[in-house]
Amino acid sequence: MVSAMDEALAYVRRVAAAYDPCLRLAATEAGDIPAAAGGGVLVCAPHPDDESLCGALALRLAREEGCPVTALAVTLGSDAARKEARLREFADACGALGWGWQPARQPLAFDGVNPAQRDRDLAAWRGKVAAVVGILDELRPDLVLLPHLDDAHPTHIGTHQLCMEALVRHATDCGREILVAETEFWHPLGDANLLVGVGEEDVARLVYAVSRHRGEVARHPYHAQLPFRMVDTVRRGAEMLAGFGGGVPPFRFGELYRLARFENGRLRPATRGVVFGPEARLSLAALRSAC
Repeated sequence: MVSAMDEALAYVRRVAAAYDPCLRLAATEAGDIPAAAGGGVLVCAPHPDDESLCGALALRLAREEGCPVTALAVTLGSDAARKEARLREFADACGALGWGWQPARQPLAFDGVNPAQRDRDLAAWRGKVAAVVGILDELRPDLVLLPHLDDAHPTHIGTHQLCMEALVRHATDCGREILVAETEFWHPLGDANLLVGVGEEDVARLVYAVSRHRGEVARHPYHAQLPFRMVDTVRRGAEMLAGFGGGVPPFRFGELYRLARFENGRLRPATRGVVFGPEARLSLAALRSAC
């Protein structure tokens, strides 16, 4: 007779065994590399791999509404010897997702995107802001994804500051309404207002895209862990948005965001929590209606 403890142990062993084939994804061949695309969604990645780790919303909009997506590599990490390889891996991951891509500055993106560097050299920081404003002016995205201000990692915090400063200038100068979805990775959002459910095929696409960052996943298998993080996200998101002690959504995987929009130069967060399950139609219009 199998005891409950035996069943629990068997489950844990199945989870551990699932890592082995996933770890081999990083050794597969690279795909085609697309060029940058205009309009639609801009995903501001502090490092290559953040576009895939937090990009579920962009992936669903591309698939369900045909929104073009461009991923912006704000930095290529701090290891100078890895920058060219990381750019190639970034392009490869975007190819797996069907997205356009570009570095924030040619040829190898920015260095020093963090609060300390901002305070140390304000003139250089303003140059970076101007460069991102130029990208926004060129692409004119309807939705921008970027890390939230308290996302723990200095480059994530710096990317928030950099891209928000650029967005304020762009939105004010152009008089445009732009949706903003703040993402989480290193530290959870305390006031998320959007839970995006993700179906199994989309989760698999994101896992595969993260695996394209071969040098990074060789160091730490983020791709193999992504489904488990997205399961826990649904647990947190359901309680935060529906109220603690409430029901559990009928889907396993999800990603949390803080949704807002720029209107008349001001950022206006969504006034209520919204849940889009994997079967619900997700569109820019539906996101706007939540704000």
